[in-house]
Amino acid sequence: MRTGEDPRAPLRRRTHDANAELFALADALVTVNADAAEAVRRARAALFEAWTILCEHQADDEDDH
Repeated sequence: MRTGEDPRAPLRRRTHDANAELFALADALVTVNADAAEAVRRARAALFEAWTILCEHQADDEDDH
């Protein structure tokens, strides 16, 4: 059984914050270069996938044996 704070919690927060920054960047880019804005949107999608992975329940190591 795990004790203490989940080390993924601060990483989830950082990922969430980075997503907000990328959203603002994509919004600013859309008026300058649509292709660049679309690239940032794809980066946000990958970042969301990482956040989702960090949110998944992690089984204890003992359960893997």
